[in-house]
Amino acid sequence: MKVFYLKKHYLLVLLVLIALGANAQTGSLVGKVLDEAGLPLPGASVQIKSLSRNTLTNADGTYKIVGLSNGTVSLLISYVGYQPKQESVKINGSTVANFSLKPEDQSLNEVVVVGYGTQTRREVTGSISKVTGDKLTAIPTPSFEAGLQGQAPGVQVTTGSGLAGSGSIIRIRGIGSISAGGDPLYVIDGIPITSDPFIGGNRGGMNQNPLATINANDIESVEVLKDAGAAGIYGSRGANGVILVTTKRGKLGRPTFNLSTKYGVSTYANKPKFVNGPEWLQLRQEAWTNDGNIGLAPLPGGLTWAQAEQNNTDWWGLVTQTGHLNDQSVSFSQGTEKIKSFISANYSNNESFLKGNAYERYGFRSNFDIKPTSYFTTSINVGYDRGTNKRVNAAWGGGLGEAMSTALPIYPAFNPDGSYYNNAANPLKNVDLLDWKTVTDRLIAGVTFELKPVKNLSIKAIANMDNMDVKENQYQPAILRNQSSGYANAWPVKVLNHTFTGTVNYDLEFSNKHKLSFLVGAENQESYRNLYKDGIYGDANGPFNKDTQSYDKALADQIKANSLNYVLGADRNTFASLFSRINYSYDNKYYLQVLARRDGSSKFGPNNKYGFFPAASASWYISQENFLSDSKVISNLKLRTSYGVVGSSNFPSGQYYSIFYQGKSYNGNGTVAPDNVENPGLKWEEGRNFDIGLDFGLFNNRISGEFSYYHKKTKGALLDGGISPSTGFLRGWVNVGEILNEGVELSLNTINIQSDNFKWITRLNISKNRNEVVSLGDFSADAVRGGTNDTRISIGYPLGVNYLVRYKGVDPADGLPIWLNKDGYETKTFSLDDRINTGQVLPDYVGGLTNTFSYKGFELNTLFTFAIGGNLYDGSAKRQLGIVTDWNIRSDISDRWQKPGDIAKFPRLTMSTGTYPGLSSEWQYNSTMFLYDATFVRLREVTLAYNLPASFANKLRLQTLKIFASGMNLLTFSKYPGGDPEVARDFENNQDRNMSPNVTYLTTPQQKSVSVGLSTSF
Repeated sequence: MKVFYLKKHYLLVLLVLIALGANAQTGSLVGKVLDEAGLPLPGASVQIKSLSRNTLTNADGTYKIVGLSNGTVSLLISYVGYQPKQESVKINGSTVANFSLKPEDQSLNEVVVVGYGTQTRREVTGSISKVTGDKLTAIPTPSFEAGLQGQAPGVQVTTGSGLAGSGSIIRIRGIGSISAGGDPLYVIDGIPITSDPFIGGNRGGMNQNPLATINANDIESVEVLKDAGAAGIYGSRGANGVILVTTKRGKLGRPTFNLSTKYGVSTYANKPKFVNGPEWLQLRQEAWTNDGNIGLAPLPGGLTWAQAEQNNTDWWGLVTQTGHLNDQSVSFSQGTEKIKSFISANYSNNESFLKGNAYERYGFRSNFDIKPTSYFTTSINVGYDRGTNKRVNAAWGGGLGEAMSTALPIYPAFNPDGSYYNNAANPLKNVDLLDWKTVTDRLIAGVTFELKPVKNLSIKAIANMDNMDVKENQYQPAILRNQSSGYANAWPVKVLNHTFTGTVNYDLEFSNKHKLSFLVGAENQESYRNLYKDGIYGDANGPFNKDTQSYDKALADQIKANSLNYVLGADRNTFASLFSRINYSYDNKYYLQVLARRDGSSKFGPNNKYGFFPAASASWYISQENFLSDSKVISNLKLRTSYGVVGSSNFPSGQYYSIFYQGKSYNGNGTVAPDNVENPGLKWEEGRNFDIGLDFGLFNNRISGEFSYYHKKTKGALLDGGISPSTGFLRGWVNVGEILNEGVELSLNTINIQSDNFKWITRLNISKNRNEVVSLGDFSADAVRGGTNDTRISIGYPLGVNYLVRYKGVDPADGLPIWLNKDGYETKTFSLDDRINTGQVLPDYVGGLTNTFSYKGFELNTLFTFAIGGNLYDGSAKRQLGIVTDWNIRSDISDRWQKPGDIAKFPRLTMSTGTYPGLSSEWQYNSTMFLYDATFVRLREVTLAYNLPASFANKLRLQTLKIFASGMNLLTFSKYPGGDPEVARDFENNQDRNMSPNVTYLTTPQQKSVSVGLSTSF
């Protein structure tokens, strides 16, 4: 009986405990996660850390966690791009809890990519500007780097011309190089990539842009490293700044597809105004009469006046069109604890407003992060793109440049029988008949192995490649050459770039206040090119890639003539590097970073094979001190500073040792001859950079930004200049001189209005840089030239100052120009000996102003970019204004002298340069008459977008759906009458690119476009 009694009570107690347990586990938590505008955040994480319970919100932002015990739990709610939130919720049965997240743009926990790792915004001690990928794809720029314009302080982006796929000139805190490249180092997913714009020279009046192959839709973010504290980890290549590009990766969560589609039309943003046919004839006759002649003026092109009067050809209209834009991108993302993947494919075709010109690109990317165990991870990145540039001649090469110069309105495009007019310039014939394509296949790939054998220790081994195969084919049919056969050229180039990196990182935490992080690494990079130095050429019936028979014959003919020049391993160079970085923080208020890099390069002589580049930086969060911790005004106040040494090695290989070439025959035998001056002491440019900045946030970060001052001095600048004639050579590479860049930067972000339904945010960045050549050593200004652009280097002036004769005005009595001689006295005799340093190469201020307005699901975004001050020198105006030759004439010639007493801008017209005493040729007409104010303001972007309600998107089985319309370069405000005031033209070499940033010559204006599209995820 006792046994039965005990069993009965035992079963009763057991049933009670089961009932209590069941009751304790019947609680649940449901709700929504919304953004600051009240829109759902699909894929947001809701986590109960103590219970290891985690879930993701669905398409309408709803989440649900069941099987919870009643009581209080601590939740962590997070979403990419938003500030995480921790809250405690009391569970009592079925409990509802909704959460709203704020964007983390101003959050100190925002992750920033730095060299060989990441840091939170709080930990960053250097000067880094971050631009998210969506900013780069907002408008259809020729290449992704153009999307940086107006987005970051201290970063001057001069967007390329309207030619499809054209490149941009980017200068980070000024120009610190003379003959070496002044462009920043580009690093994609840890790979220092090839970005040389001179791979194909400037054939056809344009430089090739290797960056055009990169798909902007794959980019997660771009970090611009500006000071030594940030860029110093790249040592010998950080002097001109570093642009880190991070591609998108798979994120934790369910599989998601993203689709983006855009279509648009384009035309030119600005156009110079030219006189028409009758007006050109009238000006020609006026000049003829002014020169004391009688009768009708002779005409170029073999035309009679009767024939010329029948024509009024709009060459600009004939060689331009309404371009079409087409951009398609699809991607897949998913992630688990074991594997995360991102796969994308893209297609785009940017058909410019120039007939026959387009850049077509397609490709794919796959990024995988695989974590089979808790201590081992591997990442695999593969990106392949093919870019096809359908090219046309530009600038001095022809095409639109010819329409602005020697294609006169009095010339017909066609003869009466329908054939092309051949007696003078005919750009339409060239555009219609020339077959010219450059196809670039690019593979950027890498694999990373990461081992974490013990806590806080990470060991990485990384192998990367950036390989390009460039096939350029040009074909001129017989009718274009006026010959009996066609002619083909091919310039194939293979660029191979391989990098191997090993790093060890260890984090050490002494207490809650002391934290240390150590990074040490080694890196080896080798790059070279295989190419036919002079190309492959010969008679053909089509492009060599199609007419293989003619190609084989051309190869055989060149081999027989000993003119086939194939170079295996051209411009080969190797970098072998060791680097380290130590980060220390105390109490989350004081941060110190010390880094150093030792680079060895094959580019430099045995006396200076290795260089050492140290840097130190620190920051102090003043706002976290007791005297400010309770401030209702100051939300964030951070003081940072850095100093370090960085270098530049962006110049051709093989310049320190003697190079020989095949010379002329002597006595029937072959000879070799030296081509340069040996310089075993050649070394890196050395930049010594100081930076101090203040990051601030006021009124709960309603106002935030940063202010910085920097002082950069380049020592031992690389110069390819004139040397002593006694050496027997005209030029040679040496280290000489000092260049100073000093400036200030300001970025300001304000939340002007913030309510439940409406938000208005303004972002302003503005910077000022002063550039000065401090020293040229024993060299004079005549040792360096800026190509054909009449710029030079002089002590105390900016690099590449304009060197011109000063124009005073017109003598009202006789209409002749009045000049100022070197001493400032008036003279009517033009002389190049009276040229002086004049004008302002660089603008006083550059920047961008962005306004974003949000109302419920609508968003309006506008971006104005601007340059204030500085001058633009128009190298083509000296042929388009004043002296009437066989060139077109701009409409601003209307302000000219015509009779005694006239007060005019331009002197009387003439057909003879001898009319202006001392002027020997119109090509020598280099004066301030053609130096213009370069100030401009441009409506770079205006985008109107609408995020459709989640309820509507869900009905279509979509998570999100956004439609948008955008405009690029819709408005430009400028006093410059010659077309586009923003100049990024073709350049002859890096020295020309550095010294002539404000010189234009028949430059194709930028595109103006309107596009519509949609993006969705499902």
